[in-house]
Amino acid sequence: MVTVRQAILWARSNRKYTLAITVILLVLLALASPGTRNYRPYSVEVSDAISHAVDAPAEPKKAPEWRQLHERYAKEMLLLKEMDLLLYGDSILESLLGNQVGQPRAEWADIADVWTKHHGGSKAKVLAISGDTTIQLLWRIQNGELPVTTDTKQAVVLIGTNDLTAYHQHQLSDADETGSAVAAGVIAVCEQLIDHSPRMKITLLAVLPRGNREVEAPAAKVLIPNKFSSAIEAINDRLEQYADGRKQVKFLDCSSIFIEDNAKLEGGQKIRLDHMPDVLHPNAAGMEQLLTTCLDPALGLKPLELSE
Repeated sequence: MVTVRQAILWARSNRKYTLAITVILLVLLALASPGTRNYRPYSVEVSDAISHAVDAPAEPKKAPEWRQLHERYAKEMLLLKEMDLLLYGDSILESLLGNQVGQPRAEWADIADVWTKHHGGSKAKVLAISGDTTIQLLWRIQNGELPVTTDTKQAVVLIGTNDLTAYHQHQLSDADETGSAVAAGVIAVCEQLIDHSPRMKITLLAVLPRGNREVEAPAAKVLIPNKFSSAIEAINDRLEQYADGRKQVKFLDCSSIFIEDNAKLEGGQKIRLDHMPDVLHPNAAGMEQLLTTCLDPALGLKPLELSE
């Protein structure tokens, strides 16, 4: 199968790939059953593979609100016949709706205003759930979150930062190995979209920089490099290699919006708190910059209020 072959090809670009192969086998199991519009239970085999790899729960997001939001997305996709743009991801993209797992989050309300200014009323649909990993997103698109037709013009994929959180929580912190594993999951998502809609263009966003929220000192939270930086670089290197030469997939790195030079550390950088105050999620100012200067131009789109 092309999807699995390509995931393996790009994940095995270094010698340390034990964890990567574990995750690739998990992806293989997930891809073995073709996507369907019928709702089906979470695969026991995939659950076992995840549990073996990182001691994760047997099912993705047992919380009822996660399941309810996925089912709502799946029902909405059945009704949407023509779409110009689909956005698949985690909390960073769900914040465009002002929501966290389908529920309003007050501090993200102004981010929703930014999205409305740019694309409200357009044929664009956000299919993102806070906290999702690559495998959970893969499961979602295989269980109803693909478009009914194959005519959707473009898709955006931004996923992977929650995989890093899970790996570090379980002491699986080798940067190359983690990068290979996470990239394999992201690639599997892209290949699933390509398999369904061969003419759809995919913009594959780089995993964004993030600070270390576990340290106590506020000044240390923003520092780059930190324990995530090498793995993020490894992921993005592999995603860029994957997209290179593929007409259907474009790799897009918007990271520079969220980092600045650290005057106190020569050669060091730090998260821009005016664009990413919790050192993980862009705020309204950060999202405005991401859309205006990076994503929308790459998609060939203009804010609605400017194009009218």
